[in-house]
Amino acid sequence: MKAAAIIAAAGAGLRMRNKTRKQYLEIAGVPVLVRSLQLFVGCPLIDEIAVVIPPGDQEAVTLLIEPYFRSGKIILVAGGSSRQESVACGLAALSGSADYICIHDAARPMTEPGLLQKMLNKVQDYGAVVPVIKPADTIKEVDNRGYITGTPCREKLRLVQTPQIFRREIIEKAYSEAEKRGIRATDDAALVEMLGVSVLTVPGDENNFKITTPHHLELAEWLLKGDKKR
Repeated sequence: MKAAAIIAAAGAGLRMRNKTRKQYLEIAGVPVLVRSLQLFVGCPLIDEIAVVIPPGDQEAVTLLIEPYFRSGKIILVAGGSSRQESVACGLAALSGSADYICIHDAARPMTEPGLLQKMLNKVQDYGAVVPVIKPADTIKEVDNRGYITGTPCREKLRLVQTPQIFRREIIEKAYSEAEKRGIRATDDAALVEMLGVSVLTVPGDENNFKITTPHHLELAEWLLKGDKKR
């Protein structure tokens, strides 16, 4: 099995209210982006990693990650104006030798290697696999005025995480079709679903949250203090 990874690290991170992009901020002395990269650099099944970054940030990112990695696996790729465009840039930059593609948010630095390995094992049989967790709260549908219009059955709802892993030909076709049809989605699995391909879910991890606000950064720091191995 040969796999490649795309790390989506081109976002602005405006909700962090910080001049520094969130993927460059530190958690316990290590940049968020570096922590997310460690997951894939340390996996022997991953042969190639495309890190999609903001245009013009190549020198800054090189300086950021060089103290931690001397890996020929990593290539830096300029991203687009949206996450979907950036992942498409990452797909185009890969060599094409991998059988499977892992797509991961750089802002999820707490992903455990065990989750990645479990998903790599599953994707060989199912072709498309994503991690999910059950919502703890009741979810409401609301209109543009803020009034509730419905209450979906919570038992059928899941919160989706990354990494999401797909057989290469599936995700390449999904992105190609999305471009032709002008379809936009907030995650990669949604594009695969539009092809009519079944996507398997596996239990994710509550600690695999996305760094979005200063609170998330503080929570990650607190969790890492209790895990001396990381």
